[in-house]
Amino acid sequence: MLNNEIREKFNQIKSKGERNAKSPEEKITSDMSVIEYMKYLLNNCNDILDTGFCLWNISDSYALMRDSDNLYKNHKRFAAYLSDKPDKYGFWTISDTTQRFTLISSGYESFWYELYHSAVENCEITSENYRITYEAHRAALAVHPSLKIPEEHLSYADKKFSEFIQSNKCAENNFYRIIYLSSIIKAFKRTDIDIESLCSDFFKKLALDDTPSEFVCGEWEHFNRVRSEKNQANVGITAAINALIDIGEMKRATELYNTAIKYGLPHNVYIDKRLVR
Repeated sequence: MLNNEIREKFNQIKSKGERNAKSPEEKITSDMSVIEYMKYLLNNCNDILDTGFCLWNISDSYALMRDSDNLYKNHKRFAAYLSDKPDKYGFWTISDTTQRFTLISSGYESFWYELYHSAVENCEITSENYRITYEAHRAALAVHPSLKIPEEHLSYADKKFSEFIQSNKCAENNFYRIIYLSSIIKAFKRTDIDIESLCSDFFKKLALDDTPSEFVCGEWEHFNRVRSEKNQANVGITAAINALIDIGEMKRATELYNTAIKYGLPHNVYIDKRLVR
């Protein structure tokens, strides 16, 4: 498990929370610095958690730079490294949507999908890994207007995400339902889903205190942490609003957004740009 010194240095290099304010050149410099630091740490890694963290963040930095070829090479290394490790780690390589989209953009959809299919079919879901399993299902069901994704891949992800929710009656299950329904609204252009009713159950949680993760992005523990109720409300409602915008349901999206803001949802620059206010 990473020590706090490494976490602090990692956050300094990433300039956490400032990425959108940076120029393209500054972003590339930051991403390359992360890759260099992760490669340095790999020379001294002696356990699964530290090594996986480094390999995940190398892949993520290449994904942020849209360098799909180097992402593919590193992700193959990541998958090979985990291949003889306990199967609970099988979802680690497929826990991020940006990484998946970057791979798809250069023809590596089958590679990512094979990792997903293998994990879903072979990895037992337990209390140790069901939260990262959710991350994998969400990534698998994500779509992008500029990417052609095989219908059978989306249908499979839909089926497996639904089964996951039905079989895991955990505290976060309603949050997972919001994300799942938001995903199928966007993926299959479903206008008949009453996502607003489910969101309403989360409105009062927007005013609760937050509990930030003590782990940094890419850590196994970060993916498997318990999300605060405020975080679940923010993430779930934001996903629902964006899904409605994606399928052209602007009136519904605007009403949901305005109501959520009254309860404490922070103004979202991305949503503000997309909505006709």
